Amino acid sequence: LSLFLFLFSFCPSLSVPLSPCLSFSWCVSQTSPLFVQELRAALAFTKGDQLHESLGNLQYNDFMVKVRRYNQQLESSRRTSAGVFKECELGEWENFDCLPEDISDGCSTAIHGEELFLVSFSLSRGVFLLSTEDVTHWRSIPPPPQLCKVYELLSHNDQLYLFCTLSQDREKHLQVLQYTGVQDASPHNATKLCSTPPWIKLPNARCPVLQWCPTIFGDRNRLVIAGGWDGRNSFPLVTEYCLDAMKWVPSTRARSLKFNLPFPLQQASPVKIKGDVHLVGGQVFVDGELSSSPASITTCEIKPDQELKSRKWKTNVFPSLPTSCPGACRVFGSVVLAGGITDGKRSPDVFVSDMDRQKWLRLPSLKSAISQCSLIVFKGYLLVFGGINSHYKWMSVSQKLFLNSSLEQEV
Repeated sequence: LSLFLFLFSFCPSLSVPLSPCLSFSWCVSQTSPLFVQELRAALAFTKGDQLHESLGNLQYNDFMVKVRRYNQQLESSRRTSAGVFKECELGEWENFDCLPEDISDGCSTAIHGEELFLVSFSLSRGVFLLSTEDVTHWRSIPPPPQLCKVYELLSHNDQLYLFCTLSQDREKHLQVLQYTGVQDASPHNATKLCSTPPWIKLPNARCPVLQWCPTIFGDRNRLVIAGGWDGRNSFPLVTEYCLDAMKWVPSTRARSLKFNLPFPLQQASPVKIKGDVHLVGGQVFVDGELSSSPASITTCEIKPDQELKSRKWKTNVFPSLPTSCPGACRVFGSVVLAGGITDGKRSPDVFVSDMDRQKWLRLPSLKSAISQCSLIVFKGYLLVFGGINSHYKWMSVSQKLFLNSSLEQEV
């Protein structure tokens, strides 16, 4: 109570309300003297965006303390052959059995506004939204007409985009569709005609280059398609759609070629941290055969005042990956990896990057060994959807790990 009154007394002096940044339930759960001291310093010397950043740092520090303690206990239990300890303050993974449809062909997820969107690559019924506090109830949106195959859902600049191929395009070039916000598509009226369709094609939406299985992310006023596969080989080409000019940036220009990936890559997981884009994992195919899976994270450093032509890729920002082909997302400013392939076998291991010590630490393992899953944070949960099992088949399952009720949605 005294801590709450103390925080309340500082609210009038802040340029932004305290409630969006910090929930009371989170405050009272972190009452260690060190935490209170750090929080006082943050409140006394920061305002506005700086307050958000400071609170994020405190959340990160508290989270990493638990992670390091978990790893110490795990190492101790291995040394003493006592088995895995029973009590874990980080919690354990649980089955999340409320999938709206079969996702045995893989899926893509994205957070748009306050809702989680999921689309199956097979797209037999539509795109689904999850928005309830108990993370159980889905609603459906009709799929775009003439849809052939889905590649990615992307939330960028407060808009939701769907990258897919359409049946009317014989060459199957990627197309970009934008979500209009129409949600009159509950299960009983999913086929009801609306005056405004849920999805509209952007002008010049057809990508001029054949790029299957690429890595897709947003950068300021650009939608970026990085790398891909031509049916036999992976390649490093980067193609961009300019949202201001509503057209694709020609990939033959010299300045565009300089932004190509440093090596061929496909199906990596993009993770944004402080504006920079990190491409995690991925695969490299040569002559139709899997050649390798990169052990490094490819990073594009993007500064707010940086010109587009000055962007460069780096490969030594993070420690080498402990596994290949994992699902990846951001949690408290760190990169989390779930599943993957280790020593040629699917793995249930989960890792988080400890940038202070330049190493990967373990989190509680998944309930099953998978690779290439969709990993995302929503309403305090770390959620895993789909993935390929040890029998090389896509799994139509999901799992969840509770992290923190005050954890903001991160993608």
